[in-house]
Amino acid sequence: MNKPPHVRLAVSADIDDILELGRLIHAENAVMPMSEERIAEYAWRGINQERAVMGIIGPVGHIEAVVYLVIGRFWYSDNFHLEELFSFVRPEHRKSDNAKALLEFEKSCSKRLGIPLLMGVISSNRTAAKIRLYERRLGKQSGAYFLLQDGNSL
Repeated sequence: MNKPPHVRLAVSADIDDILELGRLIHAENAVMPMSEERIAEYAWRGINQERAVMGIIGPVGHIEAVVYLVIGRFWYSDNFHLEELFSFVRPEHRKSDNAKALLEFEKSCSKRLGIPLLMGVISSNRTAAKIRLYERRLGKQSGAYFLLQDGNSL
């Protein structure tokens, strides 16, 4: 049996690769215009663990996969939760166990922090496959997302 991919924390030397991945993620899944400044701001928050954590698969200079989690709160509660902002595996590494390893990393972060994990799939690219993966690893879904842009469904 193969050893699962190792998920490590992002470090400052990853910044160029993270910024490149931000552009790739935007090209594949975005529903709003891209802001390079916003990508850089969030990258540094994840690297510095400022109420955020970024898990990386692959060595510095060749990130295969990344997940970004933030600590947040619902508008109606003082309790915290861990929220997945994005999880992405480079197209050339999608036949690997990287997505499963990222999910296990997310679950372990939630368990270590003792707070619930909230994640969703906002994509029009292979959405059903992503939902099936999440349901196999996490159980039945709870809710759904809908997005209208200019009054039209995407």
